[in-house]
Amino acid sequence: MITVIGNLKGGSGKSTVAFNLAIWLAWHKRQVSVLDLDPQKTLTDLIELRREEDYEPGIALLPDDLPLEALREQEGEVLVDVGVANLPAMYAAIAQADRVLIPVVPGQADVWSTQRFLAMIASHRPVRCEVLMFLNRTDALGGSKETREANAAIAMLKSAQALPVRLSQRIWLCRSLSEGLAVFELSPNEKASQEFLELAKVLYPKINTKQPWK
Repeated sequence: MITVIGNLKGGSGKSTVAFNLAIWLAWHKRQVSVLDLDPQKTLTDLIELRREEDYEPGIALLPDDLPLEALREQEGEVLVDVGVANLPAMYAAIAQADRVLIPVVPGQADVWSTQRFLAMIASHRPVRCEVLMFLNRTDALGGSKETREANAAIAMLKSAQALPVRLSQRIWLCRSLSEGLAVFELSPNEKASQEFLELAKVLYPKINTKQPWK
């Protein structure tokens, strides 16, 4: 399955989500590869840090110049991190995608940005491609005015499905990245890990939810 993780607005946390999902899939013995098409190359830096620290499982990073038509030839799960800074690549990746995953930061500007992003990709995604959204970087308790309003707003967007999970802005997510680790590897019992695992379960419901990293 090809999952494109993207957003029109920067700072949505898509590279963090892609990195954690890739490691989670690898821990569950799924063949997984990632393609970093974002010019900032945050996902590439994270994977290279993980290699330098010799952490297992390792993550396969596809070459930047891979023809995007070849994505469907890849075995297993493919995660693509891309933003509008590389617009042609974004459209080409979405044309191959089975689904698009959109992290949405609470705030009116981010909701407007998500609406525009959905309109931009509508004519590029295949009929088979589903579009999913979830709130990311919310307040810890999820009760702020911004989080509540953003949750209600994305639920009204008919061209995508709002997932019933969210990721909060938590220090453990930042700390784990600086170590080259997924948040559930660094601190499996923290709330940040529990929230991420809920997201992973929703995205991959057929995978056994055991925690082999413990």
